[in-house]
Amino acid sequence: MHDEIDELCDLGVDLAEAGSFAKALEAYEAAWALLDEPAHEQEGSAWILGNIGYTRFLQGDYAAGRDDLARAMTLPGGDGNAFLHLRLGQCLFELGDLRRAGEHLRLAFAIEAEAVFVDEDPKYRDLIG
Repeated sequence: MHDEIDELCDLGVDLAEAGSFAKALEAYEAAWALLDEPAHEQEGSAWILGNIGYTRFLQGDYAAGRDDLARAMTLPGGDGNAFLHLRLGQCLFELGDLRRAGEHLRLAFAIEAEAVFVDEDPKYRDLIG
């Protein structure tokens, strides 16, 4: 089952990056449905929900992205995940909450250093100096 979840999430990433956001979200929701119950306690749940939040970020739905990413950080393996901190920081930045955005972007940097900002708009790195 984990292979199927991985395949669905990889498909979701490809679809989101191609701009097919609705189809990406469908792939992530299908992956979520394959998690054992309770889904929010399973390893991988933070990854799936984080990708949902990232897709919402790509769509420009920063409030929904913020909510999904904040929830993902409460799931197993979520709090120490640089990707989640980066994406949550970006959503908060776009929503104008620069103080909280800076906190999460700094945490992402503390975990992954400069690598976390590769291929990202420099404005996010510039916020933390």
